[in-house]
Amino acid sequence: MLVPRSIHRPSQWRALTRLPASFSSWSIAIVALLLSATYAWTADSHSLSPRSLSARSLSAHSRSARALATVEVESTAGPGCVNAFPAKPLCKFVDSLASRPIPVLDGGSGKTLSIGVYQTYQRFHRDLPATKIYAYGTSQKTASYPGPTIVAKKGVTTRVTWCNRLQDRQHMFTQDYTLMAQMPKPKKGGIPTVPHRHGGETASAYDGHPLAWVTQFGEHGPTFSSSSSHSHNSSRSSSSSSSSSSSSSSSSSSSSSSSSSSSSSSSTATSSSSCTAYVYPNFQPASLTWYHDHTLGWTRLNIVAGMAGLYITTDSNGDERGMKGWLPPWKRTVPLAIADRLFFKNGSINYPNVGVDPKVHPNWIPEYVGDTIVVNGVVWPYLRVRPAVYRFLLLGASNARFFNLRFQCASREDYPNFVTPLHGRMVNFALIGSDGGYLQRPVFLSSLLLAPGERYDILVDFAAARQGGACRDVIVTNDAAAPFPGGEAVDKNTGVVMRFVILNRTPFTAPAIPKRIVPVPSIDFSKIHRVRWKKLVEEVDPKSGMPVRATLDGLRYMDPPTEIPIQGSNELWHIINLSADAHPIHLHLVQFRVVSRRAFDVESYQDNECSFTSRSKPSCYTAPEVKAFKNEIGWKDTVPAFPGEVLTFWVGWYGQDGKPFEFDPTSGPGYAWHCHILDHEDNDMMRPLQLRKK
Repeated sequence: MLVPRSIHRPSQWRALTRLPASFSSWSIAIVALLLSATYAWTADSHSLSPRSLSARSLSAHSRSARALATVEVESTAGPGCVNAFPAKPLCKFVDSLASRPIPVLDGGSGKTLSIGVYQTYQRFHRDLPATKIYAYGTSQKTASYPGPTIVAKKGVTTRVTWCNRLQDRQHMFTQDYTLMAQMPKPKKGGIPTVPHRHGGETASAYDGHPLAWVTQFGEHGPTFSSSSSHSHNSSRSSSSSSSSSSSSSSSSSSSSSSSSSSSSSSSTATSSSSCTAYVYPNFQPASLTWYHDHTLGWTRLNIVAGMAGLYITTDSNGDERGMKGWLPPWKRTVPLAIADRLFFKNGSINYPNVGVDPKVHPNWIPEYVGDTIVVNGVVWPYLRVRPAVYRFLLLGASNARFFNLRFQCASREDYPNFVTPLHGRMVNFALIGSDGGYLQRPVFLSSLLLAPGERYDILVDFAAARQGGACRDVIVTNDAAAPFPGGEAVDKNTGVVMRFVILNRTPFTAPAIPKRIVPVPSIDFSKIHRVRWKKLVEEVDPKSGMPVRATLDGLRYMDPPTEIPIQGSNELWHIINLSADAHPIHLHLVQFRVVSRRAFDVESYQDNECSFTSRSKPSCYTAPEVKAFKNEIGWKDTVPAFPGEVLTFWVGWYGQDGKPFEFDPTSGPGYAWHCHILDHEDNDMMRPLQLRKK
C-alpha cells in the first residue's frame, strides 16, 4: 500500500527565499541512491558505465562526485575548467552562443511548415564529442536542440505538419513501463512522439494530447486519428463571453474525455502515416511559448533527448506597434532556453536506468538534475554584447531544476574561475512580460525564479552596467537548490549559467521604459462560478520509504476526469501542496492570474483537525496570505506551488482577450493539467481537463 508523505512543518516561503536546509523524502532518496552507487570503471577511459550510473545521473552533489571533482587554474582555453566527472574537464565560457544560431521559421507566411523529429548529432561543448539527440528540424541536416524557432503573427494562422522520422526501434534511454496505464509500448518498436505547444490557445485536436502519439513505423495512440481536419468555428460572433460574464452557448456536442480509448472523429488532426497536421490560430497576445513532446509516460525521456523548441508570437500591428521607441530591435532580442544535463566522456547524455525503488519502478527517478548547465544547446556559453539594452526571452527548459537567476558583474577577485558567490555588484533588470505576454507595467528586479516550463521577458541594460568601466563581464548565476527548495545547494558548476562580455564600444542610451506597457484587466471576484480545492500528494512505499509516485488529489491520469469546467465560466483554484517540494503547475489551453499564497499546518490538515472552509473547525492557515509576487502579476500558464502553502489563482475558460475561443474547446480528446517536473508528470502527476458547454 502506498501512503501520502507529509512534510511535518509549515512552509517558510515568503519572498522567494529557500526553506531551511531540511530534505524531503525525495531528496533523501536521491542522496541515498547516490551514496550507495556502484561505480563500474572501464580500464581504458576511466569513465562510468551507463549501466552502473543510475545514482550518479541523479545529481552532481554526492560525496563521491565531490571527491573526484577538481578545479584547474587558468588554461589557454579560458577562465577555469571544471572536471565535471565523469565527463571530460569542461571549461566554462569557451563556446559562443552566437556560434550556435537557432534556425528561424516564418509562421506568418501562410505556408504550411514541415517539421520532423530526427536522430542527429550535436556538439554541446568544444571539448565533448558530438552528442546523439532526437531533435526537431525541417530535415535531418537542420535538426537541432533547441529546434527551429517558429515566429508567428497574432491573428495569422500557422499550420505545421509534424512528422516522426526517428528510425530507432528502441529509445536511447531506458523506459520504465510500470509508470502509467496506457503508456505506449509500440509492438513494432519505435519512439512515440506527439508535439504540444505549451501556452498555446489551441483546439484540443492540435494541443498534443498525451495519447495522440505516433511512431515512424505507423503505430499510433487511441486519440490519434486521420479521419478529418478540425474546422474553426466562428464562436466569437455567435456567442458571448467575457472576463466578467459566464459564456458560451454555441457549438457542437462534447466528445469523450482524455481517458477514453478512442478519439472524436469530428475534431482531429489530419495525418499521413507518421505525420500530423496541426493548426495554431494565434489569437493570443504577443508572447513566448514553446513546443515539446508530450507523449504519455515518455515526455521526460524525449525532452532530455532534445525534443523542444521555441514559438514566438509577434504583434507589430497591435500592442507592439507603440513599443518601437523603447523595445530593443530583434538583433538585440535573444531567446535563452536554460536547461541542465549530465554527459558521459564520449559526449552521450547520461540518463539513469535504475530507479530509486526498483521493486516498484525499476527505472524511474523522482527528479532528473544535471551537473552541467546548457543554454540554447551550448554548455556554459558566453555572448559578446554591446553596451546597450538587450531583451532576453527566458525559458525554463529543465526536467526538474529551478533556476534563481541573477546578473552580476565579475570583479577582479572572480577571475579566472568565476566561482560563486561572485564579488561584483548586481545588475538589476526590468521584467516586462511573462508566460502570457506583456505586463501592465514594468517590474525592476535583482533576481528571478524560473521554474520548469515558465517563461519571462526581461530587459538588461549593459550600458549602465559598463558605466565607469568597472564591469566588463556580467555572469548569470543561479542559487536555487535541487530539488527545489529543500534540496542540495548549487556548486561551482550549477551555480553558473553563462557569461556576457561587454564590448568596449560607445554606449547606446536607451529610452525609458513607459510606466504602462499594455492594459491587463483586473479580476472580478464577484463573478466566480466555481471554486476548486486540489491537493498535491507525494506517495512513498512504506517498506522502502522511497518515493514512488506523485499525484493530483490522489488520482491517476487514466481515472475519469474530475476537472470539467463550463466553457465561458470563471473559476478560483486553490492548490494545496502537502509535499516538501515545489511543483510548477501548468494548465493547458488557458492563461490564469495568480492571486495569493498562504501557509498552512500540513499535519493538522492531514489529521483532519482543521479546515480551510468550515467554521466548525479551527483554520488550517498559519499566516496571512501573501499576494502574487512581482514577477507573477501578469498572465501565467505555469506557476510554482511551494511546500506547505495554498496557491490560489483565478482562471477564465475563454480566450485571453475575454472573448469566446475561435474553436470549440469542448470537442476533441480534451486537455490536461499537470506538474511540469517531467519525472512527476510521467508518473501520474497529470490529470485530464475536459471543457463542457453551459
